[in-house]
Amino acid sequence: MTFVPVSVRGRTPAALSAAAIAAADDSGDHRLAYRQFIQLADDLIAVDPVTRVILSAEEPERTGKRWDDAVAALVEYRLTEAGAPLPAWVTRRQGNPDVTWEPQRSSRPLPIRADTEKVADPFRRRGILIEENELLSA
Repeated sequence: MTFVPVSVRGRTPAALSAAAIAAADDSGDHRLAYRQFIQLADDLIAVDPVTRVILSAEEPERTGKRWDDAVAALVEYRLTEAGAPLPAWVTRRQGNPDVTWEPQRSSRPLPIRADTEKVADPFRRRGILIEENELLSA
């Protein structure tokens, strides 16, 4: 194996973000898990297509949680919008469209559900209900 140093411009790779999401979720801090997810969305959109691929190349460890599917959907969404190739791990993580899941976004569950018409295709195909407009920070 050859190590090639690259600058990711202070952005966090998807594999590390996924681990942080899982850790927050495991500790019951659902707000932080969701925030980490949105930070990954921000990190991927803030860089050029090549850096997006670099940030997404390493496969995150599987946690057995639906966050695994959400991270794969997000990486597919961000790389596809940049016209970049998808890592194999993204296409292997198919999710379960028959059993939908919506993350808890705050310390308490929200009474409003996601509008499935506003969920981007990579998420919908995996059964993840996160609206497209949620993927942009204010």
